[in-house]
Amino acid sequence: MDSGVRWLAHASWHFSVTFVRGLDSEELGRRLGADPAAAPVLATAREIEGLLVDPNVGIARLGEAGGWAFAAEYGEAHGTRHGVLAELSRGGEAVNLDPQTDHPPSMFSCAAGGELLCSFGLAEEGRRWGSNPDLLNTALESAGVFLPDGSVLEAGASRHAQRIAMSLGVIERHFGLSLPRELVEQGELRTVSVNGHPNLDSL
Repeated sequence: MDSGVRWLAHASWHFSVTFVRGLDSEELGRRLGADPAAAPVLATAREIEGLLVDPNVGIARLGEAGGWAFAAEYGEAHGTRHGVLAELSRGGEAVNLDPQTDHPPSMFSCAAGGELLCSFGLAEEGRRWGSNPDLLNTALESAGVFLPDGSVLEAGASRHAQRIAMSLGVIERHFGLSLPRELVEQGELRTVSVNGHPNLDSL
């Protein structure tokens, strides 16, 4: 079973994923907007597809792996917002990976202690934001993402997924992230509404 996060580059990646260290998955769901009085339901990714027709709907499927709680966010994804990610990191760390399917590139962001540390587009690592934008530079250089002349490795369309996987591998190793592929793509996870009013009781 694939773990880590590199597999996202070679998958049908259409959800944002937010990782938080220092919270359990139930608390992560609440902080992303879930009603604390609403009980989660068990659902697969396929089962929730029909609930995402309204662009205002946000649904999170929750789990824990490798010492991190994670939320796979479909539709309206609060974890992609830097302010939300910073708040989630108070007392710990938080990482968000967002495919940005409508507006590439895919994005990486991380925060710790209530502060956004580093954010950049995958395959566009030369433009970075945050209080410590160079956080992963040494690891990116070692992986060949940054070339000796300081430029960023470019790849054609046929190797785009492989290029994205290089950066995801750096992120995976640096933070020790794990996202079990079979469970996320095929299995049931605790599922909550974080935006709008999808009828989870219909699942």
